Amino acid sequence: MPRTDENGRQLKALLDYLLDGEIDAKDIFDALGISSSTYYRRIKEADYPNAEELRRVADRFQLSYPDLQIQFGLMSRQEVWSYVEAAGPAQLVATLPQTAERTEAKRPPKLSELTPRMDAPPL
Repeated sequence: MPRTDENGRQLKALLDYLLDGEIDAKDIFDALGISSSTYYRRIKEADYPNAEELRRVADRFQLSYPDLQIQFGLMSRQEVWSYVEAAGPAQLVATLPQTAERTEAKRPPKLSELTPRMDAPPL
């Protein structure tokens, strides 16, 4: 049985709730960087989702990684606060520029934005 959040929801159900819509399994296994067969095998394992999988999902869907860890019981709120207090403001500010850089998912171009390739042979 895979991990569930504090309300008994599996990862996909939680994402549906947080993102206010139906999330396709394809979106999740693309975020995880795994094949569909690996995804369907993983969702049955007791350690799904692990911390790395939660990080990848948080990055892809612009969610809070620490909050996901708390939701799935990988960290407590107290552990997060202890980490923040131990790091101190200087450490947190110093890491912000590195963590703020996110690669945005590129959308495929619209048909109206496409132009013919001059090096391609005619049809």
